[in-house]
Amino acid sequence: MAVLLLSGCSLSFDISLPFDTSTSTTSQPTSVIPSAGYYKPTSYTITQNQYKLASQQFSLPASGTRKMLVIPVSFSDARCSAPVCASRISDLEKTFFGATADTSWESVASFYNKSSYGKLTLTGIVTPFYESPMSMEDFATMTRTTGDYPDNFDPTWHMVEQAVAWYKTYSGSNLTQYDTDGDGFIDAVWLVYNNPNALNAVYSEAGEDVYWAYTYWDYDNWNYSNMSSPVAMTYAWASYDFMYEGYGSSGIDAHTYIHETGHVLGLDDYYSYGDDDWGPAGAIDMMDYNIVDHNAYSKFLLGWADPYVVDGTATTTQITLNPFESSGDFIIINNSWNGSVFDEYLMLEFYTPTGLNQKDSLPGGYPGNNVRAFTEAGIKIYHVDARIGAYNGSLDIFIGYVDTVYLNSYFPYLAHSNTGEFSENENYRLLHLLEAGGVNTFKNSGAIATNATLFQQGDSFSPTAFASFFNQPNAKFNDNTVIGYSIAVTSMSSSQTTVTITKL
Repeated sequence: MAVLLLSGCSLSFDISLPFDTSTSTTSQPTSVIPSAGYYKPTSYTITQNQYKLASQQFSLPASGTRKMLVIPVSFSDARCSAPVCASRISDLEKTFFGATADTSWESVASFYNKSSYGKLTLTGIVTPFYESPMSMEDFATMTRTTGDYPDNFDPTWHMVEQAVAWYKTYSGSNLTQYDTDGDGFIDAVWLVYNNPNALNAVYSEAGEDVYWAYTYWDYDNWNYSNMSSPVAMTYAWASYDFMYEGYGSSGIDAHTYIHETGHVLGLDDYYSYGDDDWGPAGAIDMMDYNIVDHNAYSKFLLGWADPYVVDGTATTTQITLNPFESSGDFIIINNSWNGSVFDEYLMLEFYTPTGLNQKDSLPGGYPGNNVRAFTEAGIKIYHVDARIGAYNGSLDIFIGYVDTVYLNSYFPYLAHSNTGEFSENENYRLLHLLEAGGVNTFKNSGAIATNATLFQQGDSFSPTAFASFFNQPNAKFNDNTVIGYSIAVTSMSSSQTTVTITKL
């Protein structure tokens, strides 16, 4: 599993955005299903793009046709012969941009086209190998004491700059075609190194940290965006050998690259980084244990799915859901919802072991980590706390929760993580999967979700019965407002379910 290195860092930036945010506007959500006790929004008060601009964060745009630049790299003591290099480049082309049939599951491109319901098409190129003059050890032990942001320096900053500069010269291109949003930065660079990851080789302590899979941002380039010759900003780094793990023992496996591309798109990890912490999302998710499809929160954030919003106008509301993986149907519940993904709410989706969920649910589970996905259909109910906090410029002083990203002298950032130490309140988590049995086994034993986690026909939720899953007295939301609803699964088949939501 990868670590999103930006999480938990304390960065201090006093710089201007390289692009104008003054034209960004917000609008109130509108209803297309009036007078039914719920509605489906067609616009939102805050979008992911507005959040990114205001918080000065970068990610690959999540819709449209986007291009990724994939550069294989080798060190002076980890070269490959011409036939081996050619074979690895061919496999990388299949891993990133191939058809489903080219891999043992999905390529990065085929996964994201399906997961986004056709909203995102990833294209690009795998270049020839960039041959770094450095050895593996010299690279891993690179440090910096001067320049911009030396405390946050990572050797991969140097690598991405050198590799991109090399490819511009090699190709004779200024790479403007890889800056599809016109901000002067390449939308996404993938660096695939030619030596094994740290589980498959012996490295020094520095190498143990570097030779893994992660996503980061090259802050060296922050002030140097260039629309006529874009430079690297968002990039991912992983070994070639991840292709041959998991299902890759008999083909090519893209699970790790798909997970990291989730970070490139702006998604967080849903497992905890803490050794003594617990995983509130239950592991069965692409941004948790690298398996199955993305969940409803991820797709809501990326703009791929729109919720049914319970609006409190009816005492009893019935909503029928189709499988989330194929329909994008999901529900959010909070009478004080602020009109965006950046709020606190209950979230319901109908999980089925079909589509992108199917293969990881087979006996034995995903061989990369031996975790098996749910094998039955059922409702997943999450408690989401994606509220935005206002922070001072150094990111280490929390001012308070806000419902806007336009804060003048403060920066807006998600206040909570699935790692307790990175949340403003260590008991508040970004994404907590509730368990139908009414006991928080994830917290008590570090357990992984099972079929018993899912809500089936005849199961129900009420705030008092699930009080142990919430932090406030009387089972309120973290913001101390009442949840105010019970939920019953009134019918379910393998292809459809109906839930009854009752005001309390």
